[in-house]
Amino acid sequence: MRPLQILCASTRQWNPGDEWIARGVRHLFRTIYPDRAPSWMLYDRSPDCFLEPWAASARRPHLLGNSYQPAGELPAVDLVIVAGTPEWLGPHLQPLARAAHSSAAPVFYLGIDYPTTELPCTPEDLGMLAGALIVTRGRIATEALQARGFPARVMPCPALFSAPIEYPARALKTHAVVLQSDRVPNQSVTAELKARMIGILPALQSRYRVKVVCNYIDEYLEFSAALDCPVHYSYDADDYYGILSDCDLVISTRLHSALIANSLLKPAILTNSEPRAASAAEVCPHIYIREPEDVSTFLDRFEPDPAVRSLLNWKRTQEAHYLELLRNALQAHGLY
Repeated sequence: MRPLQILCASTRQWNPGDEWIARGVRHLFRTIYPDRAPSWMLYDRSPDCFLEPWAASARRPHLLGNSYQPAGELPAVDLVIVAGTPEWLGPHLQPLARAAHSSAAPVFYLGIDYPTTELPCTPEDLGMLAGALIVTRGRIATEALQARGFPARVMPCPALFSAPIEYPARALKTHAVVLQSDRVPNQSVTAELKARMIGILPALQSRYRVKVVCNYIDEYLEFSAALDCPVHYSYDADDYYGILSDCDLVISTRLHSALIANSLLKPAILTNSEPRAASAAEVCPHIYIREPEDVSTFLDRFEPDPAVRSLLNWKRTQEAHYLELLRNALQAHGLY
């Protein structure tokens, strides 16, 4: 039996969160097809692939990376997966949307969301969405898509299933604090939130072992020079499972760092109440949304053992729901 041929829209060496989402999707498909390993192709929507990132759809010519470069018709694939947010529509997806517009390959949108309910859909986007399986990770995109007549449903982001192994938290001894900068052109937080996060470090260090974790090189260069505590970073998104493996709880301004904490069976505190992050955390009961100043009080009352047992059961249930949904959708297209 030939491998299932899947084209996945994601990024590499840009946003680790995108790679964790794609990793979670691949885990689900390995479970569905234990004896038929899919062949994965990448449509790379990283900004470096575009002449005018986020502004126009023209891709840089003659890219030499190991990814699919759209030119005319879509290659002969069995399935197109658009994994993660927020570039599941708009300029970065337009070259793929144009190629897929006349293709018979089914399209699955998995783990998508959007900052607002105003979706800038092009005719090609609407063509891909029509008849697609659409799974959002939060209510904002769900409401926006349903208002346009698309039957979207909410489930936890697939990054929840990305960890290669689980390391359940046992006690509150070591915490990871995932920091973001206000200086990077993307994925930044406000100067106020950065300062508030740095401000809680001394109180945490007085009670626990603390490691700071950065997802971007610019953040690592900034915080490793400024902070008096261990600061961890890797260019390889897969390394973060190991970086977080010896931590009992993750405190993060980043949604996907909290999600891979849950994937590792570690509770997480999200200190970023920005709507797109908060709407995704709302469907994850073991990501606790708190203000930075409330973290210490939360930890005073938190009992890790029952939380981890509940997290394990919840994760297993969510995975079973996802697998059932995907199997049914694949079967409807003659792929299972």
